[in-house]
Amino acid sequence: MPTDDVGALREALRAALGTTWQEHAPKTDVQWRPRWPVLAELGLPAFCVPEALDGFGLRVDVAASAAAELGAALHASPFAGLTASAHLLAHCAGNPQAEQVLAGVLAGERVCAFGYLGAGDQVARLVDGAPDADALVLLNRARGEFLLLEDPADWTADSRRHGFDLTRGCADVTPAAGRGHLLRPSPEAARRAVDLYELLLAADAVGGVRRMLDRTITYAGQRRTFGKPIGGYQAVQHRLAEHTVRARGMALLVTEAARLLSAEPTAADAARQARRCVATASLSVSSGAPHLLHDLLQLTGAIGFTWEYGLHYYERRAHQDARLAANPRHAQRSLAEVEGWTDGS
Repeated sequence: MPTDDVGALREALRAALGTTWQEHAPKTDVQWRPRWPVLAELGLPAFCVPEALDGFGLRVDVAASAAAELGAALHASPFAGLTASAHLLAHCAGNPQAEQVLAGVLAGERVCAFGYLGAGDQVARLVDGAPDADALVLLNRARGEFLLLEDPADWTADSRRHGFDLTRGCADVTPAAGRGHLLRPSPEAARRAVDLYELLLAADAVGGVRRMLDRTITYAGQRRTFGKPIGGYQAVQHRLAEHTVRARGMALLVTEAARLLSAEPTAADAARQARRCVATASLSVSSGAPHLLHDLLQLTGAIGFTWEYGLHYYERRAHQDARLAANPRHAQRSLAEVEGWTDGS
């Protein structure tokens, strides 16, 4: 997909999401499932699926761009998990259950969420999209195994503890005993699926940061005090300039990590470099985005604290993006492992 086509896709996605005009107040949309087929027609589920299976190949750069737009729009779909799941399912050749779920995902008829099983394989905590999903892929990190649950009757979802992020539905998932199918993708596909999940969560947060930073800069040029816009004061100017540089830095890290993942590295050094960039981007965004958004809330003054202004939605979502990937702690450990700073214990 050429660069011009990526830009056209971004504009089409903004039009479908209603975010073409950035000054519109943020709003949540919990009834997103009926409109998901419209976004699926734009190719969202297929960005990281091989072309032989009616996908776009490994276009992580395009997926990251879409994740940023969905984050800016506060979209409730589990796009990061769906993309990671689709990539994994596409690399389970000969598995009829995986093929069936993947076909439904690509057609926009099914939504497959992604999560991590806890110790003892009993519960997967904080699974994004679980309340609306009709298939799940759960990773047991201790065993390196993936479990596919293809029917909502195969699990129970409890969302009572996860109301912090008001823009998405998350739940603790308990698989039914003896249900599901083990997936056996290649080690490279398994590793890449996890990297995709973490990177697209970071891209989601970057999109929210960009949206609120642009809105705060506009507000600073309009809000007047002592006869001049508050953006005319150096204290405000400097903070906004610093936040712009930080936001740009986070976006560049995500872009570079997406570029390296898109290259499908075969050499060990290239794969290590891609993993290093994913961990660095995840660490930068998960540790920096919540603080940046919180300071934007301070810069907007009283209006920033109001429910209607909506900045709190983005701060909550950025925190949740970090929690979903267990970051920044997991990213720190991943980076240390890549660099050989741990003994593997």
